[in-house]
Amino acid sequence: MTTEGVRQLLHAAPFVPFTMFLPANESYRIEHPDFATISKGGGVMAVSLEGDAFALIDLMLATHIETHPTASNAIQN
Repeated sequence: MTTEGVRQLLHAAPFVPFTMFLPANESYRIEHPDFATISKGGGVMAVSLEGDAFALIDLMLATHIETHPTASNAIQN
């Protein structure tokens, strides 16, 4: 997935939660668009974790993304 594709997921209305998968069985679930942001250059995404922790993800390493539509998303579409 391209950086622009990830941006589109983060700015979708209504937002649909998604999980980004990385090598070595690493994954990050983004439940709300306020919990992730992409760097100005587009190569890195910061994802909020529990508490005040965060992860920095090199978007070039993402292997795939799965979306998690909810019943409320399905009704609005």
